[in-house]
Amino acid sequence: MSLTMLRFALLFLAILALPVQAATVNDLYRTQVTLIGSDQQADQAAREQGLANVLVKISGNTDILNNAVIKTAITNSGRYVSQLGYSQIDGQRAINLSFDKHQIKQLLIKSKASIWKDQRPNILVWMVDSDGQQRNILWDQSTNALVNDTKQAADSRGLPLTFPVGDMSETTAVTASDLWGGFIDPIASVSINYHADGLLLVKAQQQPDGNVSLNWQFYPQQPSKIATTEIQPISGATSGTLAQTSTNMINQITDYLANKYAVVLGGVAGGNINIEVDNIDSTENFFALEKMLNGLTTVHSANAMRIKGNSVIFQLNLQGSEQAFRQEISHDNQVRQTQSGVAFAADSAVSIPVVDAASTVATTPSSVPAVNALTVTPQNIYYWNS
Repeated sequence: MSLTMLRFALLFLAILALPVQAATVNDLYRTQVTLIGSDQQADQAAREQGLANVLVKISGNTDILNNAVIKTAITNSGRYVSQLGYSQIDGQRAINLSFDKHQIKQLLIKSKASIWKDQRPNILVWMVDSDGQQRNILWDQSTNALVNDTKQAADSRGLPLTFPVGDMSETTAVTASDLWGGFIDPIASVSINYHADGLLLVKAQQQPDGNVSLNWQFYPQQPSKIATTEIQPISGATSGTLAQTSTNMINQITDYLANKYAVVLGGVAGGNINIEVDNIDSTENFFALEKMLNGLTTVHSANAMRIKGNSVIFQLNLQGSEQAFRQEISHDNQVRQTQSGVAFAADSAVSIPVVDAASTVATTPSSVPAVNALTVTPQNIYYWNS
Protein backbone atom coordinates (compact mmCIF):
# COMPACT_ATOMS: atom_id res chain seq x y z
CA MET A 1 0.00 0.00 0.00
CA SER A 2 1.36 3.44 -0.92
CA LEU A 3 2.06 6.13 1.67
CA THR A 4 -0.87 8.21 0.44
CA MET A 5 -3.32 5.30 0.55
CA LEU A 6 -2.13 4.35 4.03
CA ARG A 7 -2.55 7.93 5.22
CA PHE A 8 -6.14 8.13 4.07
CA ALA A 9 -6.97 4.68 5.43
CA LEU A 10 -5.65 5.69 8.84
CA LEU A 11 -7.50 8.99 8.61
CA PHE A 12 -10.79 7.17 7.99
CA LEU A 13 -10.24 4.93 11.02
CA ALA A 14 -9.24 7.88 13.16
CA ILE A 15 -12.40 9.80 12.30
CA LEU A 16 -14.51 6.82 13.32
CA ALA A 17 -12.72 6.73 16.69
CA LEU A 18 -13.23 10.42 17.51
CA PRO A 19 -15.39 11.22 20.53
CA VAL A 20 -18.52 13.33 20.16
CA GLN A 21 -17.57 16.93 20.94
CA ALA A 22 -20.11 19.28 19.38
CA ALA A 23 -22.78 19.36 16.73
CA THR A 24 -22.07 20.36 13.14
CA VAL A 25 -24.54 22.92 11.81
CA ASN A 26 -24.96 22.06 8.14
CA ASP A 27 -27.23 24.86 6.92
CA LEU A 28 -25.49 28.03 8.11
CA TYR A 29 -25.22 29.36 4.57
CA ARG A 30 -28.80 28.47 3.57
CA THR A 31 -32.11 30.12 4.40
CA GLN A 32 -35.73 30.23 3.29
CA VAL A 33 -37.67 33.50 3.12
CA THR A 34 -41.39 34.02 2.46
CA LEU A 35 -42.08 36.28 -0.54
CA ILE A 36 -44.34 39.23 0.26
CA GLY A 37 -45.67 39.96 -3.20
CA SER A 38 -44.85 38.64 -6.64
CA ASP A 39 -42.87 41.44 -8.28
CA GLN A 40 -39.13 42.01 -8.65
CA GLN A 41 -39.09 44.28 -5.62
CA ALA A 42 -40.47 41.51 -3.40
CA ASP A 43 -37.86 39.11 -4.75
CA GLN A 44 -35.05 41.57 -4.03
CA ALA A 45 -36.35 42.24 -0.51
CA ALA A 46 -36.40 38.49 0.19
CA ARG A 47 -32.81 38.11 -1.03
CA GLU A 48 -31.68 40.93 1.23
CA GLN A 49 -33.51 39.38 4.17
CA GLY A 50 -31.93 36.04 3.34
CA LEU A 51 -28.42 37.48 3.41
CA ALA A 52 -29.19 39.20 6.72
CA ASN A 53 -30.43 35.91 8.17
CA VAL A 54 -27.27 34.07 7.13
CA LEU A 55 -24.92 36.78 8.40
CA VAL A 56 -26.57 36.68 11.83
CA LYS A 57 -26.23 32.88 11.96
CA ILE A 58 -22.58 32.82 10.88
CA SER A 59 -21.39 35.76 12.98
CA GLY A 60 -23.44 34.80 16.03
CA ASN A 61 -24.23 38.50 16.43
CA THR A 62 -27.55 40.25 15.69
CA ASP A 63 -25.82 43.64 15.92
CA ILE A 64 -23.88 42.83 12.75
CA LEU A 65 -26.80 44.28 10.76
CA ASN A 66 -25.84 47.74 12.10
CA ASN A 67 -22.35 47.47 10.59
CA ALA A 68 -21.91 49.99 7.74
CA VAL A 69 -20.03 47.53 5.50
CA ILE A 70 -22.70 44.87 6.09
CA LYS A 71 -25.52 47.32 5.29
CA THR A 72 -23.94 48.09 1.92
CA ALA A 73 -23.40 44.40 1.18
CA ILE A 74 -27.03 43.55 1.93
CA THR A 75 -28.22 46.01 -0.73
CA ASN A 76 -26.02 44.07 -3.18
CA SER A 77 -27.04 40.64 -1.94
CA GLY A 78 -27.05 39.07 -5.41
CA ARG A 79 -23.26 38.88 -5.62
CA TYR A 80 -23.21 36.54 -2.58
CA VAL A 81 -25.92 34.13 -3.76
CA SER A 82 -24.63 30.79 -5.02
CA GLN A 83 -27.95 29.02 -5.57
CA LEU A 84 -31.65 29.83 -5.40
CA GLY A 85 -35.00 28.20 -5.93
CA TYR A 86 -38.64 28.62 -5.03
CA SER A 87 -40.95 26.63 -2.76
CA GLN A 88 -43.99 26.96 -0.52
CA ILE A 89 -44.27 27.78 3.22
CA ASP A 90 -47.76 27.18 4.61
CA GLY A 91 -49.25 27.89 1.19
CA GLN A 92 -47.15 31.01 0.59
CA ARG A 93 -44.49 31.30 -2.08
CA ALA A 94 -40.95 31.35 -0.69
CA ILE A 95 -37.42 31.66 -1.99
CA ASN A 96 -34.67 29.20 -0.99
CA LEU A 97 -31.22 30.79 -0.93
CA SER A 98 -27.69 29.43 -0.58
CA PHE A 99 -24.79 31.85 -0.16
CA ASP A 100 -21.16 31.47 -1.18
CA LYS A 101 -19.09 30.50 1.84
CA HIS A 102 -15.87 32.13 0.63
CA GLN A 103 -17.57 35.41 -0.29
CA ILE A 104 -19.36 35.57 3.05
CA LYS A 105 -16.16 34.92 4.95
CA GLN A 106 -14.35 37.67 3.05
CA LEU A 107 -17.21 40.04 3.81
CA LEU A 108 -16.98 39.28 7.52
CA ILE A 109 -13.22 39.86 7.46
CA LYS A 110 -13.67 43.15 5.59
CA SER A 111 -16.32 44.33 8.06
CA LYS A 112 -14.16 43.22 11.03
CA ALA A 113 -17.06 41.13 12.26
CA SER A 114 -17.02 37.89 14.20
CA ILE A 115 -17.41 34.43 12.73
CA TRP A 116 -18.60 31.32 14.54
CA LYS A 117 -17.60 28.04 12.94
CA ASP A 118 -20.08 25.29 12.17
CA GLN A 119 -18.94 23.11 15.10
CA ARG A 120 -21.14 24.50 17.86
CA PRO A 121 -22.22 23.39 21.33
CA ASN A 122 -25.23 21.08 21.29
CA ILE A 123 -27.75 22.14 23.93
CA LEU A 124 -30.15 19.64 25.50
CA VAL A 125 -33.48 21.26 26.43
CA TRP A 126 -35.57 20.01 29.32
CA MET A 127 -38.89 21.89 29.32
CA VAL A 128 -41.87 21.58 31.64
CA ASP A 129 -45.18 23.32 30.91
CA SER A 130 -47.80 24.29 33.50
CA ASP A 131 -51.36 25.43 32.77
CA GLY A 132 -52.19 25.98 36.41
CA GLN A 133 -53.80 22.54 36.67
CA GLN A 134 -51.01 20.16 35.79
CA ARG A 135 -47.37 20.10 34.72
CA ASN A 136 -46.09 18.15 31.74
CA ILE A 137 -42.60 17.52 30.39
CA LEU A 138 -42.35 18.52 26.73
CA TRP A 139 -40.54 15.79 24.79
CA ASP A 140 -39.07 15.97 21.30
CA GLN A 141 -42.26 14.84 19.53
CA SER A 142 -44.59 16.96 21.69
CA THR A 143 -47.39 18.78 19.85
CA ASN A 144 -47.01 21.77 22.17
CA ALA A 145 -46.25 24.78 19.95
CA LEU A 146 -43.56 25.97 22.34
CA VAL A 147 -41.31 23.08 21.29
CA ASN A 148 -41.59 23.96 17.61
CA ASP A 149 -41.16 27.70 18.26
CA THR A 150 -38.04 27.05 20.32
CA LYS A 151 -36.57 24.86 17.59
CA GLN A 152 -37.29 27.51 14.94
CA ALA A 153 -35.72 30.25 17.06
CA ALA A 154 -32.59 28.14 17.53
CA ASP A 155 -32.43 27.33 13.81
CA SER A 156 -32.52 31.04 12.95
CA ARG A 157 -29.42 31.56 15.12
CA GLY A 158 -27.60 28.41 14.05
CA LEU A 159 -27.77 26.89 17.54
CA PRO A 160 -28.03 23.07 17.73
CA LEU A 161 -30.83 22.01 20.08
CA THR A 162 -31.94 18.58 21.22
CA PHE A 163 -35.09 17.71 23.16
CA PRO A 164 -35.13 14.40 25.08
CA VAL A 165 -37.13 11.68 23.35
CA GLY A 166 -39.04 10.60 26.47
CA ASP A 167 -38.24 6.90 26.48
CA MET A 168 -38.91 4.64 29.45
CA SER A 169 -35.58 5.34 31.15
CA GLU A 170 -36.18 9.11 30.99
CA THR A 171 -39.82 9.13 32.05
CA THR A 172 -38.95 7.08 35.13
CA ALA A 173 -35.75 8.97 36.02
CA VAL A 174 -36.99 12.57 35.65
CA THR A 175 -40.34 13.94 36.79
CA ALA A 176 -42.10 17.22 36.09
CA SER A 177 -41.54 18.08 39.75
CA ASP A 178 -37.77 17.64 39.30
CA LEU A 179 -37.79 20.14 36.45
CA TRP A 180 -40.10 22.60 38.18
CA GLY A 181 -37.99 22.50 41.31
CA GLY A 182 -34.70 22.71 39.40
CA PHE A 183 -33.28 19.50 40.89
CA ILE A 184 -30.32 19.14 38.59
CA ASP A 185 -28.81 15.82 39.77
CA PRO A 186 -31.34 13.38 38.26
CA ILE A 187 -31.62 15.55 35.14
CA ALA A 188 -27.86 15.68 34.58
CA SER A 189 -27.52 11.95 35.21
CA VAL A 190 -30.02 10.90 32.54
CA SER A 191 -28.72 13.59 30.14
CA ILE A 192 -25.26 12.05 29.84
CA ASN A 193 -26.46 9.70 27.09
CA TYR A 194 -27.08 12.66 24.76
CA HIS A 195 -23.43 13.85 24.68
CA ALA A 196 -24.71 17.41 25.08
CA ASP A 197 -22.42 20.38 25.67
CA GLY A 198 -24.92 22.23 27.83
CA LEU A 199 -28.29 21.87 29.57
CA LEU A 200 -31.21 24.27 29.33
CA LEU A 201 -33.95 23.84 31.97
CA VAL A 202 -37.14 25.73 31.14
CA LYS A 203 -40.32 26.30 33.17
CA ALA A 204 -43.24 27.48 31.04
CA GLN A 205 -46.28 28.99 32.76
CA GLN A 206 -49.39 29.46 30.60
CA GLN A 207 -51.21 32.76 31.19
CA PRO A 208 -55.00 33.36 31.05
CA ASP A 209 -54.58 35.80 28.14
CA GLY A 210 -52.95 33.11 25.97
CA ASN A 211 -49.41 34.33 26.53
CA VAL A 212 -46.68 32.43 28.35
CA SER A 213 -43.91 33.22 30.83
CA LEU A 214 -40.61 31.38 30.73
CA ASN A 215 -38.09 30.99 33.52
CA TRP A 216 -34.90 29.20 32.55
CA GLN A 217 -31.51 28.08 33.78
CA PHE A 218 -28.68 27.37 31.37
CA TYR A 219 -25.77 25.15 32.42
CA PRO A 220 -22.94 25.82 29.91
CA GLN A 221 -21.08 22.55 30.49
CA GLN A 222 -21.44 18.87 29.72
CA PRO A 223 -23.96 17.10 32.00
CA SER A 224 -21.26 14.82 33.43
CA LYS A 225 -19.33 17.87 34.68
CA ILE A 226 -22.16 19.81 36.30
CA ALA A 227 -21.76 18.17 39.72
CA THR A 228 -17.98 18.67 39.85
CA THR A 229 -17.56 22.22 38.49
CA GLU A 230 -18.20 25.52 40.20
CA ILE A 231 -19.68 27.20 37.12
CA GLN A 232 -23.04 28.65 38.09
CA PRO A 233 -26.02 28.38 35.74
CA ILE A 234 -27.18 31.42 33.82
CA SER A 235 -30.75 32.35 34.67
CA GLY A 236 -33.31 34.34 32.72
CA ALA A 237 -37.01 35.13 32.44
CA THR A 238 -39.24 36.44 29.66
CA SER A 239 -42.94 36.66 28.89
CA GLY A 240 -45.17 37.28 25.88
CA THR A 241 -46.40 35.21 22.98
CA LEU A 242 -44.95 31.77 22.36
CA ALA A 243 -42.84 33.03 19.46
CA GLN A 244 -41.61 36.10 21.38
CA THR A 245 -40.62 34.24 24.52
CA SER A 246 -38.84 31.38 22.76
CA THR A 247 -36.96 33.87 20.55
CA ASN A 248 -35.95 36.03 23.52
CA MET A 249 -34.69 33.01 25.47
CA ILE A 250 -32.75 31.52 22.55
CA ASN A 251 -31.23 34.91 21.66
CA GLN A 252 -29.87 35.38 25.18
CA ILE A 253 -28.34 31.91 25.26
CA THR A 254 -26.92 32.17 21.74
CA ASP A 255 -25.44 35.60 22.47
CA TYR A 256 -23.68 34.14 25.51
CA LEU A 257 -22.23 31.22 23.53
CA ALA A 258 -21.27 33.33 20.51
CA ASN A 259 -19.46 35.80 22.76
CA LYS A 260 -17.45 32.85 24.07
CA TYR A 261 -16.75 30.94 20.85
CA ALA A 262 -16.98 33.34 17.90
CA VAL A 263 -13.73 35.05 16.83
CA VAL A 264 -13.05 38.31 15.01
CA LEU A 265 -11.10 37.85 11.78
CA GLY A 266 -10.71 41.50 10.88
CA GLY A 267 -7.40 43.32 11.26
CA VAL A 268 -3.91 42.03 10.54
CA ALA A 269 -3.60 38.26 10.02
CA GLY A 270 -0.97 36.47 12.07
CA GLY A 271 0.79 34.93 9.04
CA ASN A 272 2.68 31.69 9.68
CA ILE A 273 3.26 30.51 13.24
CA ASN A 274 4.54 27.23 14.65
CA ILE A 275 2.90 25.38 17.50
CA GLU A 276 4.05 22.31 19.37
CA VAL A 277 1.57 19.71 20.61
CA ASP A 278 2.70 17.03 23.05
CA ASN A 279 1.17 13.67 24.03
CA ILE A 280 0.41 12.62 20.43
CA ASP A 281 0.91 8.93 21.18
CA SER A 282 -1.12 7.31 18.39
CA THR A 283 -2.04 7.68 14.73
CA GLU A 284 -5.62 8.39 15.76
CA ASN A 285 -4.49 11.29 17.95
CA PHE A 286 -2.32 12.71 15.17
CA PHE A 287 -5.16 12.76 12.64
CA ALA A 288 -7.63 14.07 15.24
CA LEU A 289 -5.24 16.94 16.01
CA GLU A 290 -4.70 17.69 12.33
CA LYS A 291 -8.46 17.71 11.71
CA MET A 292 -9.09 19.95 14.70
CA LEU A 293 -6.45 22.52 13.66
CA ASN A 294 -7.66 22.69 10.07
CA GLY A 295 -11.21 23.17 11.34
CA LEU A 296 -10.40 26.30 13.35
CA THR A 297 -11.88 29.50 11.98
CA THR A 298 -8.63 31.41 12.48
CA VAL A 299 -6.54 28.80 10.63
CA HIS A 300 -6.28 28.81 6.83
CA SER A 301 -4.13 25.69 6.76
CA ALA A 302 -2.21 23.48 9.20
CA ASN A 303 0.74 21.36 8.09
CA ALA A 304 2.70 18.94 10.27
CA MET A 305 6.39 19.76 9.89
CA ARG A 306 8.44 17.80 12.44
CA ILE A 307 7.86 15.00 14.92
CA LYS A 308 9.91 13.68 17.81
CA GLY A 309 8.63 11.03 20.17
CA ASN A 310 5.10 12.00 21.16
CA SER A 311 5.47 15.64 20.15
CA VAL A 312 4.64 17.31 16.83
CA ILE A 313 5.31 20.75 15.41
CA PHE A 314 2.61 22.15 13.12
CA GLN A 315 3.04 25.21 10.97
CA LEU A 316 -0.19 27.21 10.83
CA ASN A 317 -1.12 29.78 8.24
CA LEU A 318 -3.47 32.13 10.07
CA GLN A 319 -6.28 34.16 8.58
CA GLY A 320 -6.90 35.87 11.90
CA SER A 321 -4.58 37.39 14.46
CA GLU A 322 -2.39 35.21 16.68
CA GLN A 323 -4.41 36.46 19.66
CA ALA A 324 -7.66 35.38 17.99
CA PHE A 325 -6.14 31.95 17.31
CA ARG A 326 -5.22 31.49 20.97
CA GLN A 327 -8.69 32.60 22.01
CA GLU A 328 -10.32 30.08 19.70
CA ILE A 329 -8.11 27.11 20.55
CA SER A 330 -8.53 27.79 24.28
CA HIS A 331 -12.19 26.75 23.93
CA ASP A 332 -11.32 23.33 22.54
CA ASN A 333 -11.23 20.75 25.32
CA GLN A 334 -9.00 18.45 23.27
CA VAL A 335 -5.93 20.58 24.04
CA ARG A 336 -4.61 22.67 26.89
CA GLN A 337 -1.80 25.18 26.98
CA THR A 338 1.47 24.18 28.61
CA GLN A 339 5.07 25.37 28.62
CA SER A 340 6.73 22.00 29.15
CA GLY A 341 7.56 21.35 25.50
CA VAL A 342 10.32 19.04 24.33
CA ALA A 343 13.50 20.27 22.64
CA PHE A 344 13.44 19.45 18.95
CA ALA A 345 16.82 18.43 17.55
CA ALA A 346 17.04 18.78 13.78
CA ASP A 347 19.24 15.74 13.34
CA SER A 348 16.98 13.30 15.20
CA ALA A 349 13.55 14.63 14.27
CA VAL A 350 11.49 12.83 11.64
CA SER A 351 10.09 14.75 8.69
CA ILE A 352 6.42 14.22 7.95
CA PRO A 353 5.33 14.01 4.30
CA VAL A 354 2.80 16.71 3.46
CA VAL A 355 -0.19 15.54 1.44
CA ASP A 356 -1.78 17.95 -1.01
CA ALA A 357 -5.52 17.50 -0.40
CA ALA A 358 -6.32 18.45 -4.00
CA SER A 359 -3.85 16.15 -5.72
CA THR A 360 -3.45 13.56 -2.92
CA VAL A 361 0.26 13.45 -3.76
CA ALA A 362 2.71 13.29 -0.87
CA THR A 363 5.82 15.46 -1.03
CA THR A 364 9.14 13.89 -0.23
CA PRO A 365 10.54 14.37 3.26
CA SER A 366 13.48 16.36 1.87
CA SER A 367 11.10 19.01 0.52
CA VAL A 368 9.71 19.77 4.00
CA PRO A 369 11.71 22.54 5.67
CA ALA A 370 13.20 21.94 9.09
CA VAL A 371 11.72 23.92 11.95
CA ASN A 372 13.97 25.35 14.59
CA ALA A 373 12.70 24.58 18.10
CA LEU A 374 13.28 28.20 19.08
CA THR A 375 10.54 29.33 16.68
CA VAL A 376 7.92 27.74 18.93
CA THR A 377 7.19 30.28 21.62
CA PRO A 378 6.12 29.08 25.10
CA GLN A 379 2.56 30.34 24.63
CA ASN A 380 2.26 28.13 21.53
CA ILE A 381 3.03 24.84 23.27
CA TYR A 382 0.02 22.61 23.95
CA TYR A 383 -0.77 19.24 25.49
CA TRP A 384 -3.20 16.86 23.79
CA ASN A 385 -5.89 15.54 26.12
CA SER A 386 -6.16 12.01 24.77
